[in-house]
Amino acid sequence: MRFLFLLLPLGLAAHDLGVTGVQVRIADGRTHVRVQSHMLQLQGREASTELPKRLRLRLDGEYFAATGQVVPAMENGIVAWEASREGVPGSIIIDAPLFPEDDADRTLVTLLRDGKPAGEAILGATSQPVVLGENGSSALRRFLPIGIEHILFGPDHIAFLLALLLPGGRWRALLLIVTAFTVSHSITLALAVMGLVRPVPWLVEGVIALSIVAAAGENLLAKGERGAGVRALYAAGFGLVHGFGFAGALGEAGLPDVVLGWALAGFNIGVEIGQLGIVVLVVPLLAWLGRRESVVRYGSMAIMATGLYWTVTRLFLS
Repeated sequence: MRFLFLLLPLGLAAHDLGVTGVQVRIADGRTHVRVQSHMLQLQGREASTELPKRLRLRLDGEYFAATGQVVPAMENGIVAWEASREGVPGSIIIDAPLFPEDDADRTLVTLLRDGKPAGEAILGATSQPVVLGENGSSALRRFLPIGIEHILFGPDHIAFLLALLLPGGRWRALLLIVTAFTVSHSITLALAVMGLVRPVPWLVEGVIALSIVAAAGENLLAKGERGAGVRALYAAGFGLVHGFGFAGALGEAGLPDVVLGWALAGFNIGVEIGQLGIVVLVVPLLAWLGRRESVVRYGSMAIMATGLYWTVTRLFLS
């Protein structure tokens, strides 16, 4: 099927008649749809009204409807209609080919996510509705790097993790801290994604900033090296709030309802990988710097100041 996708990604040059195309392209938080066929298949009807009328595409259970425009006919007689809308659908279903009355017609449907092929299907007159997109393994693969990126490019999560790592400890103890954070945020992430809890976004972001202040402040108040068990409790407690923050990022990525568990697993594994990567980089660096007491004190002061800035801007200035 993937080979066919490469040969006919809405390209009808090989067969001017008998193959129509629907392309769903998801990028930058929008859903773009392109429908095309040969002009002869329209039998003189206006493409601007006929093509969108024939499109039986459901996004999150609702038929796609948007104001579009017709692309001028190409040299080979192909005419296309394009439209887009805000949002990323969790489920994509194509109900029927564009011309079900034509037994010879085949509608090639393709899905692209951020420019990469994510699914395809060919529908004929007798085809059943097709769920387009991801299975368990593809959802796992897609959301794993999203989890890694969200940690590595999330400065507030990194600051919180650094505050927990600064006092040091044995590798096993540090891994316990990271794992406690992962398990904790996984709980609230799942609750938010399933709609069981609906947190207030601005409040979540503000409390995440406060968690950074609390973790860094605890380092300054502690006398001597604080036990890893206490920091693991911090990680688990505030991880519940961070999980709600992760839910917002997942919503932007477009969660596939049919393989929701796999998507969540991929994201959480990615977060864990990203955190372990930070541990592997930061802990040897702290050991190399030496003078642990001054590193903890001044590092915590810098992290705390950053957390206070984020707290004020998120809770009072946004």
